[in-house]
Amino acid sequence: MFRRFLIPAVRLDTAQGPIVNLDGQGVRFEWSIERDNTNKVDRGTVSIFNLDPKIRGAIHEAWRILSEASGYLVTFSLGWDRIPVRSLVGDVFDLDPDRRTPTDVITTFQIGDGNKKARDQSLVQGFKNVSLDIVLEWLVQLPPAPADAGGGGLGLIYPPESKALIKAAQAELPLLTFSNIPPGAGVKDAIDIIMETLGLEWRIHNGAFIALRGGMINRPGFILRPSTGLIEYAKRNDGGCSLVAYANPEIEPGIQILVQDDRGRPFGAPVYRTEKVSFRGTSAGESIMNIEGGRPLGT
Repeated sequence: MFRRFLIPAVRLDTAQGPIVNLDGQGVRFEWSIERDNTNKVDRGTVSIFNLDPKIRGAIHEAWRILSEASGYLVTFSLGWDRIPVRSLVGDVFDLDPDRRTPTDVITTFQIGDGNKKARDQSLVQGFKNVSLDIVLEWLVQLPPAPADAGGGGLGLIYPPESKALIKAAQAELPLLTFSNIPPGAGVKDAIDIIMETLGLEWRIHNGAFIALRGGMINRPGFILRPSTGLIEYAKRNDGGCSLVAYANPEIEPGIQILVQDDRGRPFGAPVYRTEKVSFRGTSAGESIMNIEGGRPLGT
C-alpha cells in the first residue's frame, strides 16, 4: 500500500544552483517545517550532509553578502516518485555552513517565509477614499523598496482565490472606501487593518498572499485515506483532530481536509480545516507530516 512512500525526493534551489536527491543516492538531507493559519512567519530548517566544500563555500559567501541587502532566497521542495514539489519558499535568515561532527560536515539553512525586509516596509503616503481591494492589491504586489527607503510593498503573488474572497467580503460592507491609513504606517500593519475591516485573515505561503475567512482558504481541499498516506488519526476534545500522514506539501494551513477510510467513510467530522501542519523527514528515511485539524466554523 505504501510502496510509493519508501524514498522521498528532495531539492533545494539556491542562487548557486540546485542541490538534489531524488532517489536516496545523493547528498543526505534532513528537514523540518512549521506553519499555521495565522500571518506568523513560517519557519523551516534544512540540513545537508557532506556538501562539496566549494559549493558550501560559495553559498556561504553569497548569503553573507546578500542577506544584508536584498536577502538570500531559496526554494525547498519535497515529494515522492522522483518528483519534488515546492514546499517552502523563503529567505535564509541564518546559515551554518560547516558544523562538524566526528563523521559529517553539516550545512544548515534556517528559512523564513519571505524577506524580513519586505515585512518591515513602511508607507510614504496615506490613503483616502480608495477602494479597499485596490489598496490591498497595491500593497501586496508592489515590490519591496531598497532598505529603509519606504514606499514598497510585500512583493507577493496574489492568487485568484484570494482576490475573489476579498472582493466578496468587500461587497458585504456598507462602506467600500478607506481613509485611515496614515503615511509612515507599516505595510504589514496597513494590511492587517484592511483585512480586519473585511472580516478576513491572511498569511504568506510560498511567496503568495493567502486570504482566509474563519481560518479557511477559498479553495477545494484534499482527501486523506490510508491508501493515500494517512497513518494515524485521533479525535480532539474540541471536535478537531490530530493526524499523522506521509508528507504532502500541497496541504497548507487553511485548506479543508476530508479524513476517511478507504471506503470513503469519514473519521470524525465530514470536513476539517487545517490549523497547523508540520513536515519532518530525511532523504535516508521517512517524510512525515503532522496536521492539527479544526472543525469548520458553523459545524
